[in-house]
Amino acid sequence: MSEESPKRTIEVDMDFLESLYGLVGKIPPGEKNINVDLLKDLILDIKRKMDRIKTETIESMTSPRKGRDTIVESGDEEDGEVNTKTVLIVDDLGVITYQLGVMFRNLGYEVVIAKEIYDAITKFKKQEFKLVIMDLFIPTDREGFILLDELVKLSKMHEKSTIIGVMTASSKKEHRQLCMKKGADFYIEKVEDWQNELIEYCEKN
Repeated sequence: MSEESPKRTIEVDMDFLESLYGLVGKIPPGEKNINVDLLKDLILDIKRKMDRIKTETIESMTSPRKGRDTIVESGDEEDGEVNTKTVLIVDDLGVITYQLGVMFRNLGYEVVIAKEIYDAITKFKKQEFKLVIMDLFIPTDREGFILLDELVKLSKMHEKSTIIGVMTASSKKEHRQLCMKKGADFYIEKVEDWQNELIEYCEKN
């Protein structure tokens, strides 16, 4: 009788998995390696979450908020006036920038996208933004904190009144505390219904 073949394992980047909707919680505490079957399950979980986001995005496009009949594209003007509601969205995950772009255009914002920190800083220097929404893990929290520091510094230096918010899948209290200490105006976790929480905050401010 042959011995059972050992399960194949692969080393995983815990910060990367945590940035993907908190999937790190599915790995047993203290483990640095997971078997390939579990990794496949994690990938399927990611796909399901992305499919759900795409579905929600399509629904938001077909059901504009507050009776708006059309989506306001970046750079559009209404009633002959320049749009002063501008938002810079910083995230390296395309499905997130796409979804948030649709949401904020429905709210009448001019939307600018950046997928890495140096592009975000360059665009922030060139244009006046009412709002910046940045992911903390781009691709790691180290880069996110560097970007937050730079945006806050530039905002103070040029006396801008930009609202700077951080969004992340991290549930670590130290991440929230450090972001607020560094000057973020708000911090939102990517948990269920986080998009609506974000929009409600922006509409109040």
